[in-house]
Amino acid sequence: MDYKRKAHSVYLMTYHIVFVTKYRKPILSEEIGDFIKDLCTRICQDHDGELLSAETDKDHIHLLISMPPQERPSDLIRVLKTQTSKKVHQNKDYDQYIKQYLLGNVPLWSPSYFIATTGGATLEKVKEYVESQRTDDHKRKYQKTGRYRKQRKK
Repeated sequence: MDYKRKAHSVYLMTYHIVFVTKYRKPILSEEIGDFIKDLCTRICQDHDGELLSAETDKDHIHLLISMPPQERPSDLIRVLKTQTSKKVHQNKDYDQYIKQYLLGNVPLWSPSYFIATTGGATLEKVKEYVESQRTDDHKRKYQKTGRYRKQRKK
């Protein structure tokens, strides 16, 4: 990957970002996921960044983003989560599908997120990982055991 150049800076800042859906509900169909990825591309461009790679699974999205140093990652994350949630709810077909899982007009995303700089790994490895999210090989590695159920009072 080449360095990015601005009038007063030269940089290469890439971030791996993950959002999960509210309550980890499996609401991201392939069609909704593709819609969100296109929207994230436009939002990143509006903030002088670039969406290098993106992929969704049923309950989360991975984004690989290059951003200029003056853009705060937390601000971009806030805009990405707010705008994608808003636009998905504005689409009547998507909103109808989501209402099977989420009651009312709740946000699409959980308030938490994951972010890491990609300096420790090669960009190609991170990109490969992000793009493997929808494959059968990459399923959740754990099973729900019910270990944390409420204890009945004796």
